[in-house]
Amino acid sequence: MSLSVANLSHEFSEGEPVFNEFSMHIEDGELVALVGPSGCGKSTLLHCIVGLITPTSGLVHVDGNDVSNKKSHERGIGIMMQDQPLYEHLSVEQNIAFPLRSRGVKKPAVSNILEQLDLTDIAKQKVSTCSGGERRRIAFGRAIVTKPSVLLLDEPFVSLNEELRDTIRENIVQSDIPILLVSHNSEEAAALSDRMIALE
Repeated sequence: MSLSVANLSHEFSEGEPVFNEFSMHIEDGELVALVGPSGCGKSTLLHCIVGLITPTSGLVHVDGNDVSNKKSHERGIGIMMQDQPLYEHLSVEQNIAFPLRSRGVKKPAVSNILEQLDLTDIAKQKVSTCSGGERRRIAFGRAIVTKPSVLLLDEPFVSLNEELRDTIRENIVQSDIPILLVSHNSEEAAALSDRMIALE
């Protein structure tokens, strides 16, 4: 698998570009860190790649296939957003399983992910009662539950203590798909990634 972005541009209604003609290519099993100052468009870029925002111009290819005009859930791209919206009235298990249910899987199995992310003990707990660190792990579980071809991670280590950061890191490192990771921590990004791209 691979992720290619060609000449991707986006501007808000006032006409000022958030980013202009951004291009990159990520190979199978490669982890690329996207760094840059706050407000430079890192999160917006991820949202354009996954299809949550329609860019002004440019193309997105997954494994050589143009997905630019496909809906978000049809692109084979998983995303963990910085402020991941969760279903507060559903349990931890139901939240992680939701992407599978929305794709027609009647009895989605997520016990393995719950175990990987140390969420088994709170699987039946309502998300509204979860801590910030627990919510980040739930968001990560939702991003990987569909076994995406590409994974986008926006500040995945926020609100996690060192032990839980290691848990997420281990899951990321063991992945064999293209990963684009946004981080404000350049040292952490450099230690984890194969290479870094700066967005200014």
